[in-house]
Amino acid sequence: MTDQKSYEIIKALALGMTSEQTARAENAQVREIDGIRETSAVEIAAERDALRKAGRLI
Repeated sequence: MTDQKSYEIIKALALGMTSEQTARAENAQVREIDGIRETSAVEIAAERDALRKAGRLI
């Protein structure tokens, strides 16, 4: 998986998409998304904060 795809998955999860929604949007397996959700929790939280600061997330 490329860094860009990983970032897009992290961003989608930060925006509140489910694993299933993210898997469909990124053409990935749900288990891949779940793995990223577990291993990248800190990055997802940081992206969520950045999105809030940018006004893209309430």
